[in-house]
Amino acid sequence: MKGMTPRIRTALLSTALLSTGLLGTLSAQAQTSIFNIPALPPRSAATPTTPAPVTPAPMTPAPTAPARPALNPMLAAPHAANLSGPGSLRAGQDTTWTFNLTNLGETAIDLQHGACDVRFEVLNAAGQVVRANPTNTVCTMQLVMTNVAPGETMDVQSVRWNGRGSDGKALPAGEYTIRAYFNGAGVSILAEDYPVTLEN
Repeated sequence: MKGMTPRIRTALLSTALLSTGLLGTLSAQAQTSIFNIPALPPRSAATPTTPAPVTPAPMTPAPTAPARPALNPMLAAPHAANLSGPGSLRAGQDTTWTFNLTNLGETAIDLQHGACDVRFEVLNAAGQVVRANPTNTVCTMQLVMTNVAPGETMDVQSVRWNGRGSDGKALPAGEYTIRAYFNGAGVSILAEDYPVTLEN
C-alpha cells in the first residue's frame, strides 16, 4: 500500500471491509456512544423502600333483621298498632294474638279489607326469620269492615302460631319476636314487635 494516497487507501480499506461484512459490524459498534447508554438512577444515601401492600380487614356485615314487607303506602291517619296476647307459649300449642289498631287522630279510620290482610313472621333472638310469612294461606273472600273512631282501639284480625318453624318442625325453647303487619284497603300498618318466650 506504499505510494497510495490516504484517500485511495481509505477507499480500498472500506471496499475490503464491506466485502467481508466487517464494516457493518464496525458501523453498528460505532453507533453506540455515551449519549445513548441508559442513565443509571442517582445514588442516594437511603435505599428507597416499597410500602407493603395494605390488606383491608375483612368486613363483617352488622346483623340486621329483614325489612318488614310494606306493599302499600303507610296509613296517613295518626294511629298506633300492636299485638295483644300471651307472652309465652308451649311448642306445638296453637296460640292466638290479636292485631289492634288505635286511632290517635280526630277523624274515623275506615278500612274495608280482606280476612287475611294481617300477616306475620317470627324471628329468633339473632334476628333471623324462623317462621316466614306463608304465601299459600287459604283465605275466604270475606270482606271485613274495620271502623275505628277517634280515641278508640279496635281488633283488626287475629294471628296464630304454634311454636314451629317454616319447615313445620318444633323450634328450640328461647326468646322470639312476632312481627305483624296489615296490608290491605290500599294502606299498610305495622304493629309493634311482640316478644314471646317459647317453652318446651
